Amino acid sequence: METSSLAGCWELVSGECLDNGHLLQYGEAQLRARKVLANGYFSFVTHQQGAFWAAGSGRYTVDGQQYTERPDLGTFPPEAMRDYVFRFRLEGDLWHNTRWEDGVQVEYEVWRRVG
Repeated sequence: METSSLAGCWELVSGECLDNGHLLQYGEAQLRARKVLANGYFSFVTHQQGAFWAAGSGRYTVDGQQYTERPDLGTFPPEAMRDYVFRFRLEGDLWHNTRWEDGVQVEYEVWRRVG
């Protein structure tokens, strides 16, 4: 799949991730996010309950059904600036991402194309 198939602006619909061993449901935490992908770069900003929560930016690649983010700027500690590898699928305007580490699902996101 070409990286251009993901190019555009995406808005977070739903998701969950492991946060210090606890499952964080994005809806319950009132997380909202937008992500923009263009020319091999990504950038996102996330709010929680209307206040800034996190942001990041860097390069991304697509290989088959694998999407990889390589952040180089962000509001994270240095050890978080590493590759994040997702399995993904597109269903119309919905983009589903799943990330696994050591055989454990650590993140699942659904994004809707908005631009």
